[in-house]
Amino acid sequence: MKRWTALLLCLLMALALVLTASAEGPTVTGTVTEVEKYGHALLDITIEDFEKAGFTLGDIVTVQAGTYTGDIPYLNGYYVDRGEYMVRAYPGHTCIAVCINYGRFAETAGIGVGDQVTLTLKEKGGALTLQQINNLVYGDDRADYASDEVFANFREVTVGNIAAGRLYRSATPVNNSRGRAPYANALAEAAGIRSVMNLANTVEELTGYFAEEGFTSDFYKGLYEAGHVIPLGMGIDFTTETYAQTLASGITFLAKEEPPFLVHCTEGKDRAGFASMILEALMGATEEEIVADYMRSYTNYYGSEPGSEQYELIAEKNIREMLRAVAGLEKGASLAGVDLAAAAESYLLKAGVSAEDLAALKTKLGE
Repeated sequence: MKRWTALLLCLLMALALVLTASAEGPTVTGTVTEVEKYGHALLDITIEDFEKAGFTLGDIVTVQAGTYTGDIPYLNGYYVDRGEYMVRAYPGHTCIAVCINYGRFAETAGIGVGDQVTLTLKEKGGALTLQQINNLVYGDDRADYASDEVFANFREVTVGNIAAGRLYRSATPVNNSRGRAPYANALAEAAGIRSVMNLANTVEELTGYFAEEGFTSDFYKGLYEAGHVIPLGMGIDFTTETYAQTLASGITFLAKEEPPFLVHCTEGKDRAGFASMILEALMGATEEEIVADYMRSYTNYYGSEPGSEQYELIAEKNIREMLRAVAGLEKGASLAGVDLAAAAESYLLKAGVSAEDLAALKTKLGE
């Protein structure tokens, strides 16, 4: 009898282990193949294989990597708040990555190329609302866009006291990985751009683009060779002192150059959005004007409509948080009553722009 009881207990324990393993959901383990420029850990797990294993956009995934263990969403864009974690399946990319939005996951977790990362399904659809509201995917076919300007996210900025023909912003006119560079280059030439603040690239990256077969952005290359382009190679975390100081060097460059100015990063959306916001605020633009100009990039790329839930969520999470960072406010704080011009000037002075250069730049933007 005791023998049968012991056997029954063993069978029950084995069944419990099977049920527990089943309840935990699928588990996959991958290897870090690259620590990306902004610190994300790229894995050797393809998006296709990850989803074949049972993971779906909007799921919550338990990630174990180095010193880090946490439950984070699986998304196809950077939809989490600044400083939060996510597993990324970026459109156009082959493999998944583990990221911190505006942070460096590999460094935080203490991992590098060759290290293993384990991912286990924690909750099916636990972040599905976040994924659906923010599902931002854009294409690279010019025929899908209303104009060259929309396709290249190219526009003149005339909010506040900025005069016509002084300031423009766009997607990159030099990195043609998404097919927009020739359009942005042609529009910059048509606008008579004389000076460029390139937030995305280093000197080495620029020279690499110039040497690529089929490179056609000769106008931009000519500006660079004449000394009228400053390549800043900026990171993406706008809360850091390094970010502010790097931007300040670009602002100082523009102050000594002549308009029309062009500000661009890769998509002309976030880093260019921050730099444009600083210049707009400096020149007396209102919060509403700054938000509308920033969000126009999301309308151009993704069709986000003003007044929609998606539009308002993106504006609150992105451009208003940028404004709060410049004004020294806590996350989510009201911007009502904030003197944005004074905040922008204080931010730039503290970052290293001289009062003389600020005055010169304001004259050039407003004349």
